Amino acid sequence: MWKKIIDKNLIVINPEVKNKKDLFEKIVNHVYNHDYILNQKAFLKALIAREEMSNTELIKGVALPHAKGDFVEKLFLSILIFSNGIDYNNLEMGPAKIIFFLGCPNQQNKEYLQLLAKSSRLLKNDKFRENLIKAQSKDEIINLLESYYEEDNEEIEKRHYLMILTLNKKNNSIDVLNSFVEAGITNSSIVDAQSMAKKLAYELPVFAGLSYMAHGKSKESQLYFSYIREKNDAKKLQRILRESGIDLDKQGVGFIQIISIDSILGNPEEDIDL
Repeated sequence: MWKKIIDKNLIVINPEVKNKKDLFEKIVNHVYNHDYILNQKAFLKALIAREEMSNTELIKGVALPHAKGDFVEKLFLSILIFSNGIDYNNLEMGPAKIIFFLGCPNQQNKEYLQLLAKSSRLLKNDKFRENLIKAQSKDEIINLLESYYEEDNEEIEKRHYLMILTLNKKNNSIDVLNSFVEAGITNSSIVDAQSMAKKLAYELPVFAGLSYMAHGKSKESQLYFSYIREKNDAKKLQRILRESGIDLDKQGVGFIQIISIDSILGNPEEDIDL
């Protein structure tokens, strides 16, 4: 995705801005001058409205301001690096040093969600953030991004599939949902469940000896039912989950099933608006 989306002109290291308001006005003007925005005032208004809903400095020192609408010509990502940080009006998080600034037209909503998910996961990586702040050039930033993301080159087999992800822990649902979005899967139905092994250990006296093995483990689990058209989507999801600390190859974590189906009636996709 990075090779398709990154424009060197939209990478700025230590821009001269006074505050958050000045930052938004100048970067909107900068992006407009490079033909990514159709209407500066409309985009700036949407950007400010999004910030009023909740501050987009979501990680300490990292902000992801974004807006979507017909006033955007094409999906873009602008990267701003501040060596000493800038006041982002967030006392809890402090000055923002890394800003991923995104814009999207209405017709690219799915790609927009994927880009947000990819950016959010990558920016949680301490080593990546450290290297990004140390970068001295635009090329260095581009090389860093590409080193963290390699596109899947496996042969694509398009059909109709039901993908079922079984997870034996419920306490990492935020990372799981972010992984689904990054993999381009936004139509899942989520069902709370119980694993058979833990139900036996906790509830059936004849298997009471198993309770020692299950000690301290929740018997709750979750099932994610998704429609996919490429088997590679499931492999991509597994990889992203692993990079988020959820390794399905480890015993007791979970597993994915892929079931071929003849056809699908209706439209399984749901429109997610931000």
